[in-house]
Amino acid sequence: MVNRPPLLDIPKDLLGAALAYGAAGIRVFRVRPDKSPFANCPRCRPPTDQRPNPMYIQHRPDECRCWARTCHGFHAATTDPELIHRWWTEEPNANIGAPCALNGWAALDIDPRHGGHLSLSILEQRVGVLPGTVMQLTGGGGLHILYRTPSVQLPGTLGPGLDVKHNGYILLAPSVHSSGRKYQWSGHGKFLQPEAAWPAALTPQARRAA
Repeated sequence: MVNRPPLLDIPKDLLGAALAYGAAGIRVFRVRPDKSPFANCPRCRPPTDQRPNPMYIQHRPDECRCWARTCHGFHAATTDPELIHRWWTEEPNANIGAPCALNGWAALDIDPRHGGHLSLSILEQRVGVLPGTVMQLTGGGGLHILYRTPSVQLPGTLGPGLDVKHNGYILLAPSVHSSGRKYQWSGHGKFLQPEAAWPAALTPQARRAA
């Protein structure tokens, strides 16, 4: 008998959902309504020509020892329930972000507003129907298709409106899109850790050989 990961019931409130993800071993962090992580503290915000920052101290994200535990975007992601509770108590409307590679995922992000559904159709005509796996309906009317991360680097896009989220992050249900619509998992709103491996036909090596 094969042991499969359990379905995870996702609470409808953001704090409850963030805690449920963390309890399931999924690293999460706070994201603003415009999909950007909460800002870095002054010492961790790199300067630009338009915005000098004399307080900046250069260091690697994984070496950060500052007080602001949301610095460096998804590098701040955690499963710590006390920290998650504090974050969403401070910002109860913050969306839930999850780093893909750090959680063992690679995701296809399909945005129909930019022709992603057409790009996916063309892709499947070329490589065959993609393996079934966990999917999430995005608040913008798109779709996230989640696979287990491969051991190779992946391209950032596979066509117009068809992006690959691997080194970056995605929002998790019940995060709210700027349109006011919520993200939701397919399958009655329950989350299941993806078991299907990233399709071999979509690795850079396979695409070069095609």
